[in-house]
Amino acid sequence: MPALYYFVGVPLEKIQHEWAQNEPDNKNNAESCLALHSDGRMSDERCDEPRPYICYRPHSDVEANVCGTPDPEYHFESRTNKCYKFHTSPRTFKRANFACQAEGGYLVIINSEVEAQVIRDIWIKYPAVVMIGPFWKDVAYVGMYNWDESEDWTTIHGQWLQEAGYAKFSPGEPNNSTTGEYCGAVYRNGMFDDLYCEQDYAFICEKEPSYPPVCDSDSPRPFEPAICHNGVGQAQIQPDNQMNEIMKTQTSNVVI
Repeated sequence: MPALYYFVGVPLEKIQHEWAQNEPDNKNNAESCLALHSDGRMSDERCDEPRPYICYRPHSDVEANVCGTPDPEYHFESRTNKCYKFHTSPRTFKRANFACQAEGGYLVIINSEVEAQVIRDIWIKYPAVVMIGPFWKDVAYVGMYNWDESEDWTTIHGQWLQEAGYAKFSPGEPNNSTTGEYCGAVYRNGMFDDLYCEQDYAFICEKEPSYPPVCDSDSPRPFEPAICHNGVGQAQIQPDNQMNEIMKTQTSNVVI
């Protein structure tokens, strides 16, 4: 039976497309994602292989909130002048970090006791009963890791925890109780824990209110450095021929 492919929920057979030579082949029975080649043809590829990718969003007038995003789950915190979002859908550390970046933020970095209290207050809003799924619901990934697998923990921005301003681990932690606990998390009490990076847990994103520029109405809002239009922020739109040349310099295919 031939494999069934979908593009954002639409069967691929209903979308005009052309496969590359000898594709799809589902090599080693491990290729479940689609990639677009520079010649416009498609192939099936492994989903865990890193590749360039293309995002698409239809043009619209977007009303951004005080956090600089149309996402209503980001909430501004006056104690830190930052915005936070608690993700209850569990992810691995790498996927959690990717999700935060895709939203214009990063896994939260706790810089002070004040910010630790902010995180405790956020936890209160998410008791275990509202978090669906078979995962440990008393920890959430944050933006720190043990990069060289030593005792030196750093933030995802490259600072030692002491430099960042907060380095409180729960008593007995980090303990690497399961070999590979090199990724950081925070308990409900605001103290750190070490977790196995490939295990799925909740996670918390942090976002600067002024980044990135988001299309908005012309009405001013706090922390907004500039109004942007047409979905491009302050960036320049590349003419088609220039964009084609840029794409030619990249890898031969991209994930879609």
